[in-house]
Amino acid sequence: MPLSEESFRALLDPNGVVRDPSALPALAPEARFLVFSQAAGARFDAARWRDQAARFFATKLGFTHDKRPSPEPPLVDAARVVIAGERASGTRLVIGRPREPGDLACAEDAELRAGGGGLGELARRCGHVYVVEASGPDDRASLSCAAILASVALGPIVSPDGRIFGVRTARLELEREASGYR
Repeated sequence: MPLSEESFRALLDPNGVVRDPSALPALAPEARFLVFSQAAGARFDAARWRDQAARFFATKLGFTHDKRPSPEPPLVDAARVVIAGERASGTRLVIGRPREPGDLACAEDAELRAGGGGLGELARRCGHVYVVEASGPDDRASLSCAAILASVALGPIVSPDGRIFGVRTARLELEREASGYR
């Protein structure tokens, strides 16, 4: 069941950081894009994400609430991210947290099914992940959000249908779907 905006805001402290990470919903693999991050901590850098979205994805990105920057990023945080672009629009819950063994297993399984490529090894070098809420593998707003985050976090993406890919593949998929060609 999706977390309402009101319920989500009740989880935040005055700086816009999640007070109790255990109150965040666990998103099943089929209901999320998993973005591996080489950054330390779960920093939600609105300015950098907005710039990346505008410069490389022709998309506007924002949060439904303010996040005040802190010197040290929290280990776990979340935001409701708003995406508005030609290819996709919507609001999605994004959770940043330390990478768990199951996350790495998802990446390694996906790479094995893909026949290699090195993205599983890249995932091993990432200590954190961003979990992007998705209605399924064809959720364009979630894919767009995941691609933007991966372009900043410098890690691979694992889709709800268990594929692993990088930013370039995500961009090509968004462009292909927007044009109607397959």
